[in-house]
Amino acid sequence: MASRIGEVVLETSPFRIKICGVRRQEIIEAVGASAADAIGLNFFPLSVRYVDPEVAKTSELSRTAASLGLCRVGVFVNETVDRILAIADAVGIDAIQLHGDEPESDVRRLTEGERPVIRAIKLPLSGLAPEAIEVAIRPWRSVPVSLLLDADGGGQHGGAGKRLDWDAIRRWSDDHPEIAWGLAGGLDAENVSEAVRRSGARAVDVASGVEAPRGTKSAQRINRFANVADDAIRSGRRPSR
Repeated sequence: MASRIGEVVLETSPFRIKICGVRRQEIIEAVGASAADAIGLNFFPLSVRYVDPEVAKTSELSRTAASLGLCRVGVFVNETVDRILAIADAVGIDAIQLHGDEPESDVRRLTEGERPVIRAIKLPLSGLAPEAIEVAIRPWRSVPVSLLLDADGGGQHGGAGKRLDWDAIRRWSDDHPEIAWGLAGGLDAENVSEAVRRSGARAVDVASGVEAPRGTKSAQRINRFANVADDAIRSGRRPSR
């Protein structure tokens, strides 16, 4: 869904609660039984959560997710447009998430298709100010993508368990209510309610926060995270002033 303000096209997130980096059928089923509405299939070969798009198992994961009504998000890092589209078609992907340093020209080409495109905005962990957030998102204001604010994980390109300054994000968001965005970075069941309350997020994305050990999803942690996140997003609580 998009809204237009002046010349700026703004896209809402295709998900509310996404469990990113799933690799096993039973975890897909656990996500489907929870309050989450999306999974992320990670196609970045250097990630501990990588799934090979060439093997049949990956397409089976996608089909299971579709049968459970989950949005299937393909996560890509610095892949070519042709490669992204080929994988999305072969595996069965509902939305494309770009988590690398893809140029605007490539992103625009991807938005010409039928799949929503999510642009991850990697923000610094320290010294984050509303002005810095605005600078980071400015190149994408005229591109029909949804935004995912994430902590800069360096070469890992996300999934590092690092959290952002939620209060700085709130100050920026309050000044730009026309921009829809989601939140990632260091979220787990213990802090997601506070993160939503303080930042004002209406969509959240988690990877390491529902794992034990790292890279291995826990059905119990997924269920707890999704329930807490769902309650927080629905309540839409604002922080006390």
